[in-house]
This record gives sequence, C-alpha cells and structure tokens, in this order.
Amino acid sequence: MIKRLRIKIIAVVVGTLALVFAAVLLALNITVSRTSISRTEDFMRQVAENGGFFLPPREPMEGRFGGMPDMNMRGPFPENEIMRAGRFFYAKLGEDGAVIELNVDMMFDFNEGNAQGYISAVLDGGREKGEIGEFYYLSAEKTYGRILVFAERSIEIGIIDDLTRLSLWVAGIAGLVLIGIAAFLARWMVEPVRTALDKQRRFISDAGHELKTPLTIIGANAELLGNEIGGNKRIAHITSQLGMMNALVGDLLALAKMDETAPKRVHSEFDLSGAVLNAALEFEEAAFEEGKEYSYGIAEDIGYTGDENQIKQLVAILIDNAIKHSDKNGKVKISLTKEGSCPRISVYNTGAGIADKERGRVFERFYRSDESRARETGGYGIGLSIAKMIADAHKASIGISGEYGKWVRFDVIL
Repeated sequence: MIKRLRIKIIAVVVGTLALVFAAVLLALNITVSRTSISRTEDFMRQVAENGGFFLPPREPMEGRFGGMPDMNMRGPFPENEIMRAGRFFYAKLGEDGAVIELNVDMMFDFNEGNAQGYISAVLDGGREKGEIGEFYYLSAEKTYGRILVFAERSIEIGIIDDLTRLSLWVAGIAGLVLIGIAAFLARWMVEPVRTALDKQRRFISDAGHELKTPLTIIGANAELLGNEIGGNKRIAHITSQLGMMNALVGDLLALAKMDETAPKRVHSEFDLSGAVLNAALEFEEAAFEEGKEYSYGIAEDIGYTGDENQIKQLVAILIDNAIKHSDKNGKVKISLTKEGSCPRISVYNTGAGIADKERGRVFERFYRSDESRARETGGYGIGLSIAKMIADAHKASIGISGEYGKWVRFDVIL
C-alpha cells in the first residue's frame, strides 16, 4: 500500500511538472518557428515588391555634427534579413504561366533546372505561399502576371532542429531531476502514513494475542458451568458469542500475519484441483445443516504455482461468505475451470447479493454493507479483505458479478 502511494505521488508530481515543462518548450519552439517564417515572408514581400531585388528601406538621419544625411544607415530590417538576400531566387511568369525571367544568381550549387522543378510544384499546388523542402515560397500578382519568390531556410531549419534537440535533452535531464525530487517528497509525505499503518498493524497483532487468553478462560469456565448445571440458555448465548469473538481474533491475527510476512512468501507448484476440492468438502456439512443446496464442480488435474495454504484460505473465505449470505434454502455453487492458461475459481450463491455501488468497497477492512445482516451472520468485514490480499499477493484478480436481490458470484482468475 505504501509503495503504491509513493508511486502515485511521484506520478502526479512528475506528470504535472512534465506537462508544464512540455508546454513551455512547445510554446518556445512554436514561437521561434513562427517568428522565423514571419520574417522570411516579410523579406520575400520586399523582394516581390521590388521586382526581384531586396532593397530594405532606409531612414535618413542627420549627421552627428549636422550636414548631409547619412545614407549608410540601415532601415528597420536587422542584419539577418540582409543575409537572406544571398539565399533566394525568383521567377517572373506571364499571364499564361510561362516563365518570363528566372534568376538563380543568388543561389550556390543551384541551377535553372532545379528551380524549374520548384516552380512546377508551386503551380500545381495553386497556393500563394507555403513550404517546399527547405524553401519557403510566396506568389504575388504583377501587371505582367505574377512573380514567384523562393527563399532557402536551411539555416533557420537547422537552428530550429538544434533548438528542438536541445529542448529534448533539457527535458530528459530535467525529468530525471524531477523524478529524484518527487521520490524524496513522496518518501517524506508518506512517512506519517507508514508510521500510522505500522502502529495499526502492531495494535491489531497485540490486541489479537492479548484477547486469546481471556477468551480461552471464558470458554473453559463456560464449559465447566455447562457441565455442572446442565443446559442453560445464558451459557449457550455466551458460547455462541465466544465463537464469534474467536473467529474475529483469528481474522485479526491472519491480517497481522499477512501484513508482516508479505515479502517472505514462497510459492511452489501444487494441485489446485485438490486444494479447491478439499476446501469445498470442509463446508459440505455446514451447508447441509443450514439447509442450503450445496454443489461443486471441480475440473481435474489443474496445477498452479503459489502458496497452497493461502489459496485454500481464499476459497474457504469465499465459500463461508456464500453460505452465510445466501437466502434460506438457497443455492451455493463452487466451480474450478481453466480459461486458456488461467485457472478460474467461482463461488456463487443466491440471496440479497451486493449492490453495484458497494462492490468496490466490500474488500475494504471492516466494511459491512448491511449492519443488521452482518450481525446476524456474524461478519465483521474482515474475511473478504483477507481474500483480496491473498489474490493481490498472487497477482490474481477477484471480481464480483450478480443481480442485486437475487444472486452474486465471486470470480478469482489466477
């Protein structure tokens, strides 16, 4: 339980921070990419407006000491926009789509044949702007037809790719750091819970052992009184309640033992068919005395690797629960089958059943869905929690099906 709680805390902390971190990195990469494309478009519009040349506007300024304006001062375009002028080509097309002028002088290792392929792709696509490979293109209407401007973005794409790789590296390293921090926080946060559970387990164990002695003395005295004065209603009532208390103490000690020895379980291969059959036979007389219609169908030669005593205890808990909670003259059926490679143990009984909203809670310790019915049957809400612990220890699933008010069935898939 503590381990699962730690894992959940780590998952929540790391998951939340990972989402925030991923959102920041994603926003950063998207912003850089869009900014690069936006600047490329601005540059290409200037080229298209100037008929194939990049002439950034200049802002004349008065000289430092007056006199003529300084015509060497650059306009609003930063230096990286000027650098783009060496990585573009353009094509002027007539109204019929024929190439009037094609200029690839600003490109290296690139010829008109390469350019014609890009031009054809743009014309086939019919879009005014977009991406083709490492080029971004823009189409603008002119008096003679249109002009197509292509700007190479290999440098920008490389920078964005480097930024993406760097982001992934940073995310990976940050993720490891976050996992370490979350593990420390999880250990610190669950420590009070672990301490409380340890105290609860010790209390259950100590209380169970302390109760055994007075119960034994009470039982012995009640038996002596019964022998001296004969049958007596009050002594019979004491004996009945004593049996219930002994059963409760036994369940408490079983819980404490399972909590303490869970990591030390040793599993071995055994005859599952024989184990389930023996458990079913032990309740045959009890079911007959209570007037139940008791039956079982156990498939033969089914083996299993696990703790044989615990599996028998699990089956016994389910059968005892079925007999106690079946209706008067009701039916109880036990079966063992094999579905593929997985053994399936089913325990069925007619009766009130279990409401859908309570099926997720019946395995909780000390939970009783019907207080009055639980008192009549002597249940304290411990048996099914022990069964669930045994199933979990064997990596098995235990489920509930049925129709409320008519029947219920517990299925254990090993």
